[in-house]
Amino acid sequence: MTTANTLLLIHVDPSQSIAWHAYRYAKAFLENCSSSDESSRSKLNIFFYGEAANTGNALRWQTADRANLTQLWSQLSQEHQLRLPVCVSTALTRGITDEDNAKRHKLEGNNLATGFELVGLGELAEQLSLAQKVVTF
Repeated sequence: MTTANTLLLIHVDPSQSIAWHAYRYAKAFLENCSSSDESSRSKLNIFFYGEAANTGNALRWQTADRANLTQLWSQLSQEHQLRLPVCVSTALTRGITDEDNAKRHKLEGNNLATGFELVGLGELAEQLSLAQKVVTF
C-alpha cells in the first residue's frame, strides 16, 4: 500500500493568476486520486495562509466574465470532502471571520465562505510534520 501525504500551502491572493494554478493543481490531484485504486490512494491537505486567506471571503465579488475562485474551492471541497483550513490570524487581519470569532472579537457578522474553516498555526505545523511533499503557491 502506497500513500503519499501532500500539503498544498497557498499564500497568494486569489486575484493573482498563480492562485488559479493552485486550484487547478488541487483539482487534478483529487481527480487523479479518485481514478486510482484504493490501495495506492494519496492524500491532499490544503492550508491558506497570508494573502490567500482572502480566498475564503464569501463577500469576494467577481465579474460575470470570470469564474469565482472562492466558489470553485467550495465546490471542490464538497465534491471531495476536502477541508479548506485558513489561518485564523491572517484571516481576521483581512476582515474575514466565522461566527465564533465574530462573537469572540465583537465583530458584526461573519463572511467565511462555505467549506472554509478558520484554524490556528498548530494545524499548519501538524500538516507539515505529516507531509511527504509540500507544494506552495
